[in-house]
Order: sequence, then C-alpha cells, then structure tokens
Amino acid sequence: MLQSDKERRALQSILDRASTDLAFRRQLLTDPRDAILDAFGVAIPHTFRIKFIEREPGVDALVVLPDFVCGSTELSDEDLESVAGGVEETAEWADDVDGEGQQ
Repeated sequence: MLQSDKERRALQSILDRASTDLAFRRQLLTDPRDAILDAFGVAIPHTFRIKFIEREPGVDALVVLPDFVCGSTELSDEDLESVAGGVEETAEWADDVDGEGQQ
C-alpha cells in the first residue's frame, strides 16, 4: 500500500508513461522491476511484490481480492459429506403422495 505523497507521485509517473510508451507498457507487464529501473532509475526491492495488468475490453473495473485466509481450498471429507447432493432413504417424493398426503 502506498504511504507517502512521494510514492503516489512516483506511481502516477509510471502510469503516465505507460499510457504513452508502448514498449515501457509491455515491459511493465512482463518485468516491472526492470521497466521501472530502466525508465526511472529506481530499484524495487525484491521483497516487494508488484504486478501490472491491463484492463481487458468489456471490463469496467478490476478488483484485487484480499488474500485467502483458509489453510486449504479443498473441503474436508466431513464438509463434503454435509454439502453432497443426494436423498435420504426415508424421503418421500411429491409424486409418490396423493393430494391428501397418502401414498
């Protein structure tokens, strides 16, 4: 997250150049560290992860989702069992019952 006015101005300079310099824009997409170093002489620390993406046609907004906090994206066997489809053996189907609730 940007914290200072200096960092906000630096990002705006990068975005301004990316809107007019196609080679710089392409390099931002593939190797942002080198693009920024080559264009502005600023080295981005390797501990700082950065990625530039382009808005695709037909997309009005790009939203970065927060980090996923759950340890696993897979359901446990217990969770899977609780959401799995199927019918209890004692279930009655509507077409098995006459209009008065009798079979």
